Amino acid sequence: MAAPVTRLQPVKLPTLPAATTPEQKYWRSFGSPLLIHEHTNITSIHFSPKSPHDFAVTSSSLIKIFSGKTRAVSKTISRFKTTAYAGNIRADGKVLAAAEAAGTVLLYDLGSRAIIRTWAEEHKAAVQALKWNPRDLTGLATGSDDTTVRIWDVPSSNSVTAFTAHEDYVRSIAYLPTGPAGGAAGGLVVSGSYDTTARLWDPRVGGKSAMTFRHDTAVEDVLPLPGGTTLVVAAGNCVRVWDLVAARELKVLGNHQKTVTSLAMTTGEKRRLLTGALDGHVKIYDTATWAVTHGVKYPAPVLSLAVSPDEKQIAVGMVGGLLSIRTRRAGGEKDLVKEKERAMDLIMKGIDPRAAEKKGKSANKARKLKGLDYKGEEEEMVIDDTRVKRKKERKFEIALRKGLYSEALDNVLGIAGKEEPAMVLAVVKELVYRNAVSKALQNRDEEGLRPVIEWCLRCVGDPRMIPVVAEVVERFLDLYSHGLGQSAEFDKLVGRLVKRIQNEVENARQAARAVGMLELLVAGNK
Repeated sequence: MAAPVTRLQPVKLPTLPAATTPEQKYWRSFGSPLLIHEHTNITSIHFSPKSPHDFAVTSSSLIKIFSGKTRAVSKTISRFKTTAYAGNIRADGKVLAAAEAAGTVLLYDLGSRAIIRTWAEEHKAAVQALKWNPRDLTGLATGSDDTTVRIWDVPSSNSVTAFTAHEDYVRSIAYLPTGPAGGAAGGLVVSGSYDTTARLWDPRVGGKSAMTFRHDTAVEDVLPLPGGTTLVVAAGNCVRVWDLVAARELKVLGNHQKTVTSLAMTTGEKRRLLTGALDGHVKIYDTATWAVTHGVKYPAPVLSLAVSPDEKQIAVGMVGGLLSIRTRRAGGEKDLVKEKERAMDLIMKGIDPRAAEKKGKSANKARKLKGLDYKGEEEEMVIDDTRVKRKKERKFEIALRKGLYSEALDNVLGIAGKEEPAMVLAVVKELVYRNAVSKALQNRDEEGLRPVIEWCLRCVGDPRMIPVVAEVVERFLDLYSHGLGQSAEFDKLVGRLVKRIQNEVENARQAARAVGMLELLVAGNK
């Protein structure tokens, strides 16, 4: 007994690599960039750990507090005698710590902008590195151009601890997120210096550094990762990842062309490292694989970089006083933008969006449809006696079933040539399977060959369809190569096809050359 004939199904081609990855889509969602021009270089940006995450921007002799909601300046602190550095907001969002070029460290009440503490005697040069202790509201660490690192307690008039092992400017400092707290004087501290070293300090012990990490060039920034066992150091145009437990280098990230000046870390489930450099690029790394997942080019060299704790804003400070603030749209804001786009599309089509919103099911129609979607309770069985109606066969399916291959090809190219490319491919594959391509192409004139050649021109650039297109072109040349030179129209069609194939071959050669060059570069860097 013969098997029943099944209907031809459209071919599902393999999915090509997406033009944009989910990671790129996420970072591109930081839209509506706001560019602000300050007076001079923006040397520091710091977000308040407390919602709504206002942020301090340090430039010249001013520190401006920007609102995390409106991105507008809410406060300006200008009570500095010299250049201000390293504005840093405490964990409770109430106190700002900053320093001056003369070495003075100042604490400000953000509510009244009054100075509540001044340390002016101990640092002998500019203080450009300053961080609050994240686990103690009275602890503070500073690094100075006088090569010292000092730990401060807010109630005390003098520093609690001083470290003097560095031999050049100290330009970066940070607290490890884990380890002993021990009050204001506690917490492990890491500092980076222009003497090419990053040092780990234990304030409980004092004296020499607990660990020293040596680099080839000056250290611009240090950033401990949330686990407390990994340290990221920016030195020159490279970013080095260190294992604090094993005291060894894990990875060298050399994706920047110029000096890396700033580091930042996201706080979400997927940890991402952001690096800013003087080449004007901000690169984003996956901390699991240390691969670059996205990058953003800015109009000027990057000096400072920060990400809000809720990952809604990215602020970048550049040479010349340019400040960029990018904000990520939340779910409700995305829906609002989509609604506006939909309304604009309706307006462009001449439809009133308000009328489209009002249009819906009438009450009478809703009553008629009521209960039709009822599926019965769990203990009940609903018998569906609806007979499935077989869809009517289309012309090319009937012709294919009857063995009229030329007619089937004409019908599918004429009806679904552009609207249903998957169905055209299904028919051509079926002809290849039946060894009937030559039969489908024979006895055609210029007008009969035109749709076939047009289909080949459309599909020859898709790598998924090249084997099928090559089969059709080969059979076409076997049948009609003798006709070249006899018809101008025919020669023109073949010329277009030859030119398109030559372009694709040249593109493949260029891609192979690029792959070869990349392999040489990768091999040279190993």
